Amino acid sequence: MNNPNVCENCLPIKNYFLADTGTCGLCGKKGECFDAELIAFYRSSGIDDEEFIWLKLPRLRGFSSRIHSSSGQDTILSWAEIEKIISQAKN
Repeated sequence: MNNPNVCENCLPIKNYFLADTGTCGLCGKKGECFDAELIAFYRSSGIDDEEFIWLKLPRLRGFSSRIHSSSGQDTILSWAEIEKIISQAKN
């Protein structure tokens, strides 16, 4: 799976509530990144509260300040994992 995250150097980030520290899928640098497809998925699931996303949900499918693989390597979350996290966050 390709890394879907894009850093602020490759694409300006308009809303930092929806960004997180990650590895850019374009240039490979670590920094503030945005995963537009993930945010679109949240919105299609009825979640458009940016503060809720910022506080309760991963903002990236790859390396994140809140979600790390046990090996410490970058991990891409599956859509099933994202749906489980959404379900838990709504409760």
